[in-house]
Amino acid sequence: MEDQEIKPILGAYSLNYFFGEKQVLKDISFELFKGEIITIIGPNASGKSTLLKILSGILPLKEIESAGQVFCQNRLLFKMTPDERARSVVYLSSELQAEFPLTALETVLMGRICHHLHNYVEKQDIARWAMEQCVCWGLRGRFLHTLSGGERQLVNLSRALAQGSRVILLDEALSKMDLHHQTMMGMLLKKLVQKNYSIVLVSHDLNQCLSLADSCVLLLRGEKIAHGQIADIFKESNLKKLYPGASFVLGQNPTNLHPHIFL
Repeated sequence: MEDQEIKPILGAYSLNYFFGEKQVLKDISFELFKGEIITIIGPNASGKSTLLKILSGILPLKEIESAGQVFCQNRLLFKMTPDERARSVVYLSSELQAEFPLTALETVLMGRICHHLHNYVEKQDIARWAMEQCVCWGLRGRFLHTLSGGERQLVNLSRALAQGSRVILLDEALSKMDLHHQTMMGMLLKKLVQKNYSIVLVSHDLNQCLSLADSCVLLLRGEKIAHGQIADIFKESNLKKLYPGASFVLGQNPTNLHPHIFL
C-alpha cells in the first residue's frame, strides 16, 4: 500500500496583494506542515506583516483569480466563518492593547470566545494552563496597561494558546521580551511543534529565527527570492540581496549547526 501524501496544514498559493495601486505581494507561494516552524525574513517594507495578515484572514483577498488562494486544513480560508478561522489560525502582532481596562486573565479568556464555551470553570482552567505555559500566571490580576511591553507579549501568546488554534503566526511577537523570557518562549515553541502545532515566525532578530525555524522564506519588495530548508537557503549571497549595505560574517551556531550571523 502506498504512503498517503502528507498535506500541508496551511498553504498559500500565488498570492498577490495591492494597497491601492501599489503591489506589496507578488505571486507568493509556500506550504506549512504540522510540527514545522517557518520563518519569513526580509527587510522593512518587504510584505512580511501583510502576508501574515492574509494568512490569518485579517486582510481578505479579493475574489479574483489573480489574487491567489489560502487553504487551511484543506479548506479555503476565506470560505470559513470567522469563528472557524479563529479556531484554526491565530495572528499575534508585537503590540497588545485594549481600549478599556482589562486584566491579563480577562485578556487571555477572550481567546476562548470563538469556542462559545459557557462553562466558566473550564475556560478558567484553559486560561490558567496557557498562562502557566507562558510563565505569566502571576500577572493575571494586573491590568493590561500596567504591564511592560514584554509582559504584554507573554499575555498575548497566552491568549493565542487559550484560543486553541494549531497554526500560530508570530509577527515580531517576541521582540520586547528580555533574554530570559525569549529563551523560555523559544523552548515553548519547540515543545508546541512537538505536539503538532505549526508556527510562522517573523522577526528582525535573524539569529532567533535561525535557531528556532526549520525552513525559511526570503522576501524582498514583496517577491519571494528563496524558499527552503535553513541550511540550504540561508547563504551569504541571499543575505546580500536582502541587506546589501549590512556588514556581517555568516558562521555556524554550535548548538544546532544552523547558520548564525555575527555583526
